[in-house]
Amino acid sequence: MSAGPGSARLSPLGAPPARSLLRSPKGLATALTVLLGLCALTRLLAAAAGVNRYRTLDSFGLSTGLGHPGTLLSISMSLVMMAMLPTAVVFVVWFHRVRVNAGVYARGAFGGGAGWAIGVWFIPVVGWTVLPCLMAVKVWSTSASRLPGKAALTSPAPVFVWAGTFGAAMLASGGAGWFAGQATGDDAAGNAILLAAGSDLVYAVAAASAVLFVRRLSALQSAG
Repeated sequence: MSAGPGSARLSPLGAPPARSLLRSPKGLATALTVLLGLCALTRLLAAAAGVNRYRTLDSFGLSTGLGHPGTLLSISMSLVMMAMLPTAVVFVVWFHRVRVNAGVYARGAFGGGAGWAIGVWFIPVVGWTVLPCLMAVKVWSTSASRLPGKAALTSPAPVFVWAGTFGAAMLASGGAGWFAGQATGDDAAGNAILLAAGSDLVYAVAAASAVLFVRRLSALQSAG
């Protein structure tokens, strides 16, 4: 049956419209705020346990028997690992999300695919500090290009504070591990314990700076 002259002409069926790759990172940012807060808290506990271990080293030596300060230090480090593992997973997921969004804002601005936002973390040393920092700066700048004139919000300073404190914490932690491996007496072991406690404090600062970085970049991508 032919359509009458007043009938509307239907457009031919075709492929469904492509879904936008843009997703708000706010939910992941909220989860990270909680997890990073737990990381900071457990690091502070570990630092306090380390200082306590150092102060009682003359009384207990290097013994870590039940009830000794060494046991408290071991428990605090277990709590650190319990908080750190889920935080690392969620952080990488969030990092990938903001990188995908940035690729939508400025197509062709990145040399590699968004998968590098995950893969970069599996590159030793530079993949934990320098490369993520460079990628984060690029993501920040492409996201900030959407909001001209808002200098307070678009300054990339939180990226450098996060990367700097995280890198410093890793250096201090690595140095503490090296000194602990070379220690031959209680004095040397005590210095290693103090350095480890110091690295825990820097890790706590790094976690706090990561909260600022995550929330500011997430707000940058969510702003209209």
